[in-house]
Amino acid sequence: MENFECVEMVKTLLKGKASERENITISFFNEVRTEIVSILKILPGYSSFDENSLNHFYDIGVKEFQSINPIEIDPSYSLNKKGFITWLTDNRKTELKDDYIKRYLAHLKTKGRSDKVLEEIAKSSEKILSKLGDPKADHPFYVKGLVVGSVQSGKTGNFNAVINRAIDAGYSLIIVLSGIMEDLRSQTQLRIEEDIIGDGTLDISKDTKGDKGVGKIRKFGELGDKNVAQVYSITSYKSDFKKSVKEADFSLNHKNILVCKKNTGVLKNLLIWLSDYLRENAEKHDIPFLIVDDEADNASLNNLGKKGADYASIINGHIRALLDLFTRKTYLGYTATPFANVLQDRNNTSAQKWPINYKIAGNTVYKEFTQVSNIFPDDFIELLNNPTNYIGAKQIFETVLDDNLKLPLVEIVRDSDVAFPARITLDDGKERATARNDHFPVTLPKSLEEATACFILSIALRLSRVSDMLDSGFLNPHHTMLIHVSRFIPWQNKTKDLIITYIEKLESKLNNELPNNKQLIYGQLEIIWNRYYSTIVLNIKSYLPAGYVDEFLSPKSYEDIKPHLIDAIRGVEVKAINSETGDKVVYAKDASGNGKKIIAVGGNRLSRGFTLEGLTVNYFIRNTNFSDTLLQMGRWFGYRPGYLDACKIFTTIDAVNKFDSTTRAIEELEAEFIKMNRLDKSPAEFVLRVRKHPGALKITRPAILKDTKIVNWSYQDTLVQTTKFKVNSSQLLESAWDRLREFIRGNNFTEDKGFLKTELSAQDVIEFLELPNTFEDFEMQSIIKFIQLCVQKNKLKNWTIAIKIKGNGRVLRSDISGLDRDIELSVRSGPREGHFRTLFTDFGVFAAAGKSANIVSAGSDFDLLLSEDQKQSAINKFKIERQEYFKSKNKIPKNEDVTIPERVYREAMTDDQCLLNIYLMDIKSVFLSKDNDKVMDDMFIKNNINEWTPLIGYAIGFPKISPDPGGEYVHGGYDLDIEVEEWDQTLDSTEE
Repeated sequence: MENFECVEMVKTLLKGKASERENITISFFNEVRTEIVSILKILPGYSSFDENSLNHFYDIGVKEFQSINPIEIDPSYSLNKKGFITWLTDNRKTELKDDYIKRYLAHLKTKGRSDKVLEEIAKSSEKILSKLGDPKADHPFYVKGLVVGSVQSGKTGNFNAVINRAIDAGYSLIIVLSGIMEDLRSQTQLRIEEDIIGDGTLDISKDTKGDKGVGKIRKFGELGDKNVAQVYSITSYKSDFKKSVKEADFSLNHKNILVCKKNTGVLKNLLIWLSDYLRENAEKHDIPFLIVDDEADNASLNNLGKKGADYASIINGHIRALLDLFTRKTYLGYTATPFANVLQDRNNTSAQKWPINYKIAGNTVYKEFTQVSNIFPDDFIELLNNPTNYIGAKQIFETVLDDNLKLPLVEIVRDSDVAFPARITLDDGKERATARNDHFPVTLPKSLEEATACFILSIALRLSRVSDMLDSGFLNPHHTMLIHVSRFIPWQNKTKDLIITYIEKLESKLNNELPNNKQLIYGQLEIIWNRYYSTIVLNIKSYLPAGYVDEFLSPKSYEDIKPHLIDAIRGVEVKAINSETGDKVVYAKDASGNGKKIIAVGGNRLSRGFTLEGLTVNYFIRNTNFSDTLLQMGRWFGYRPGYLDACKIFTTIDAVNKFDSTTRAIEELEAEFIKMNRLDKSPAEFVLRVRKHPGALKITRPAILKDTKIVNWSYQDTLVQTTKFKVNSSQLLESAWDRLREFIRGNNFTEDKGFLKTELSAQDVIEFLELPNTFEDFEMQSIIKFIQLCVQKNKLKNWTIAIKIKGNGRVLRSDISGLDRDIELSVRSGPREGHFRTLFTDFGVFAAAGKSANIVSAGSDFDLLLSEDQKQSAINKFKIERQEYFKSKNKIPKNEDVTIPERVYREAMTDDQCLLNIYLMDIKSVFLSKDNDKVMDDMFIKNNINEWTPLIGYAIGFPKISPDPGGEYVHGGYDLDIEVEEWDQTLDSTEE
């Protein structure tokens, strides 16, 4: 009996006891302890464990139960092609085998997944299977779908569930396209072996093979249940599909799964072998074929599609040719950043053949292939939801809809330009961009030294908790730091050398200096601990999002972790992950069960998909012109049981701003997707929305937009608001306030529902929007252009500007403001910690964040244009939709007052009217707090801020407008040049 099995049994018994009670309190676990430990003693296989061991298993089981029991996960959302009817009827479900999927779900249960997460994986994978082509169909089909999930959220777990179901359903050839790097392909191969095949590589270092994962649950084929066909893989951890493999005994008469890179040579080998394997006089294979394309927005897209149907980038062309070798096929993409996927070409089938050439016995052979038209997800898009224990961009960066407190994990880097410059000045005074052979870095910036010290502290923190996590499936023994500084390989290698020197120096000091000497290394590390960790480690539970429970996050002080520092730094490996070094990130435990400690200096190999085990500290200063790639580089998203408070992200203000805008755009488009799901819209209709969303343009890779002189966008049916403000210029603040007061005095305002409001023409509103303001990163000119376009189409002609005068802050008296009435100011508190504070104190930018960047006081702020009947009708409609939602998800709505979101009122407005709300925020509440924050107080005085000059914010509620007036504007302000990557592995090798 393994220890982890004992812990699982404890959780099973706890679940049974908990089901007998209506409410579970902390006392419950003490009350049932004796009974459950007694049951364990009499169970077969437990007699070898003593009383202390059984109580230890009970304690671990309780903590895991408390951590996973509150986890919730909402069902996935779908957009389907118009007229979609599934082949997976109730009758077919009863006929389908379920050997592979049952085995897989049982395997996931042994890894500590909560019942609710397992249930959703089962449901969403069946839902996706129902949209794939019917493998038993007697007619040709080509189905194209896309599954969207967050970075590092468990998409692999979902697509492995889909693959298991696809095998049960009858798909006989499955090719998993796993990124463009061999490291990621190898990692995916190991996961496929564990989750689907059931045997394969056990120990990478020793190259031992045997049963693993699902194979330990149940074996299939000749060595197990002979009634269930075993699936084979001719690719392995060491080998992709290349010449030596394709000449092996590989038969399409078996069920096969291949894990391949998106590499031109690999895909060419597949094309050649599959075409050679065609039966005599047959043009296509008549077996059900499934391509699962992981990171589907990377390399698979046709960047040349804009030129027409006859043009294709090589990898895209190969994938489309592969698909057309089969009569029955499904293409299923997975991605976290779908913008490029839905902006890609949707060309018809090319009349030209797709040519390839290769050599046989020294002679060049030419072949031509037909292709499918495109891989655009016409048939369906599935949006996966995250469980509540997932930490992603929304928990760290700026959001408007998500109102969880942001985790203070980000540290702003300001000193990296000297070590890693983007440009250098030559002897003749001229500037040029830096190049790979420039000798950088010479020294490490202090921020990188401190980040490395944080990594050692994070290991020590986690080691201090090991005794409380022994035998828990939540214990991750590995520790990783990721350093992204440059795309240049020589720079990565020099950084590796400097980090090694720094670690050696640090280790020597820890081994030779007195722990109690505050002046030496232990004292220096205590300063770093106090700066970066002390507060969050002691208070982490107060930051956790709703539904996130982690009973292993025990508070620790520096004195608690200090004894572990020497063990923490011992054996740290520093690797530069690129083709020149040949370094690899391989996670393996030693004989004592200790994991690896790796500092990975990364390039493209670590940018996408690759999972870094136990990742805690990230130093990320590498610049990229496109933010969806930036988001993919965010390897720090995911699950961090027992060590979330050990995590740190060191990055630049530019990266933070890009993450903020990307997170906002994703949040808004996800909300749009959910709304379109409710309205039964199709993928094509969602695409139109994405194409016109202003945020999507900002965050989509330029290759998709290159040579596009004109882009479409639209603000119809959106709420646009200012969320960042320049607050370190009293002159700018005064100017904005003076001009607003002039506007108020020059127009006839009436009071209504806590607002002063006036009606204006569209042209008057445009003139108002051009007044001085303190807004930062706000697309004012785009909004003005959109309004002008709407007016041309006889929309948005009648505007109401409303000023909120009933806030919860101080009263701005009329004798101070010069206005004819008193105003109760709104309150937004300034940031007290994290990167939002650095943004404020160092750059003078106030981000209305904290929990949410939303400056709107309440949803009812946008009911001003509705009559009471219209308002009540909108509310009733929303409540009915809410009830239907809970009914469709088999959930019971909570008995509490329902908060009505602003969209409910805004969507009831007519398309000839629009509402602009103005919020006057108390500048004193932004700067000054009850905590006597000296830095903020001094900043307030130094910048000569007038405490009675309010900070002005706008929120514009655009109604639904049909047809969408989104116009064509020449794009400006975006760098649409393709970033030149220094690929550390060729993409056009033949791999022969």
